[in-house]
Amino acid sequence: MPSILDGLNTAKLALSAQQYAMSVAQRNTVNVYNPGYTRQDVIFTDLTVPSTWAAGGIPGVELWAIRNRYLDQSINYELPALGENIVKYSALREIDAILQGTGGGGLGTSIAEFFNSFTELSSNPTDSALRWQVISRAETMVNDFHRIYANIQRVQTSANQHIVSGVEDVNRLTAKIADLNGRIESAVNSGHKETEYALRDERQQYMEELQGKIGLIYFETESGSFTVTTAHGDALVLGKKSYDLTFDTSNNPDSPGDDLYLGDKNITSTVNASGEITVLLSGEIGGYFQVRDVLIPGYLNALDEMAAKIIDDVNDAQAAGWDLSGATGAVFFSSIDNPPSSGNWENPARNMKIEITNANQIAARANGADIGDNTNLEKFINIFTDPALSIFDASDLTLSEAYASLLYTVGSDQKVAQETGENQQNVLGQLLGQRNAESSVSLNDEAVNLIKFQQAYQANSRIVSVLNVLSSEILNFVG
Repeated sequence: MPSILDGLNTAKLALSAQQYAMSVAQRNTVNVYNPGYTRQDVIFTDLTVPSTWAAGGIPGVELWAIRNRYLDQSINYELPALGENIVKYSALREIDAILQGTGGGGLGTSIAEFFNSFTELSSNPTDSALRWQVISRAETMVNDFHRIYANIQRVQTSANQHIVSGVEDVNRLTAKIADLNGRIESAVNSGHKETEYALRDERQQYMEELQGKIGLIYFETESGSFTVTTAHGDALVLGKKSYDLTFDTSNNPDSPGDDLYLGDKNITSTVNASGEITVLLSGEIGGYFQVRDVLIPGYLNALDEMAAKIIDDVNDAQAAGWDLSGATGAVFFSSIDNPPSSGNWENPARNMKIEITNANQIAARANGADIGDNTNLEKFINIFTDPALSIFDASDLTLSEAYASLLYTVGSDQKVAQETGENQQNVLGQLLGQRNAESSVSLNDEAVNLIKFQQAYQANSRIVSVLNVLSSEILNFVG
């Protein structure tokens, strides 16, 4: 039969339980604006069951974090695509501005004006001003090629630098996750739920930051640790140990930047039989690799194709005619790195230069024709409308069409990155909204909880008072 002392002990435990519940409500309230905090709830269980788990050493009280691991994983697996497309959109917007030029001009305009200058010269092939206009416009076109090529390469170099800093962040984050794995295991084994939940919140934030940097796979083991791997199963975090990513250029010395390695395995990309590169990574780092190794090389190759056609065809037209002095053989364009006679135009858009130094050297007349003849200029003029270029899987393009195709491709790539990023933001917004509705702190709910637990505490205090009076009366009666 229960005694008054049993009642006092039960009331004491109830007071402790209500006091603990109020401390949890207060902790929730303090963290209401902490986006990484998961709301905690107190569950009261049967005090008479000896095996009931004790929160904070108080029997009959269980502490739960309102964490939805499915939503956590869903959010984590959407973050890499968002990070990748934000990076690509930013870089492509910069490249688009470089190609468009200022004031509505750009390389397309300077190419057109260069070949238009031959049309203007054909009206008076001996006019010195018109001849120097050809040279001047050639210089403008060459400078535009150089400027655009260099600026796009600058974006490429910047992407490589972002990869370097991103890898440092990844190694820092994986080390933190591995450290938290060990601390969470210790908290689980010792039954310190408050510490465990705080550490899990911290690890979740690091995991989401990591996923934005580089797309990975992760799962939780029975011990509470996260195992983190690449999409191909290579481990970055195993229990308390993390494995750093490193750079190595030994296998790809011609790359614009380093390849990414985990141990001795290249995890950057694969190359098929046709030479097409497939980047194996996602997240911001994957986006920068896409910009550096796939998108920009394609754009630069298109510029090189255009420059090579101009160099070769203009030189052929120049060789087919006579200049004002009746001479022939003067080379109009060449490459900075190669002699005029080599015909080897490595990165011609970056290296092309004007070889003729005198406007009189422009071969306007046909071989053997009179000095005022303009027949050979037709060969120069026809270069602009010659459908002989092939870029971006499109063939039979003129120079103007090829440049328009380059602009379209960059704009299209930019639009895809923008729309994909916006879609990812919408999906993430919905997932975050669901998680917040389930796991975030509501000040209204916590205010109600505080009132509820305070009233319960006061009720148990009255029980203690009543039992205390009863015990005193019994003692006085016995005495």
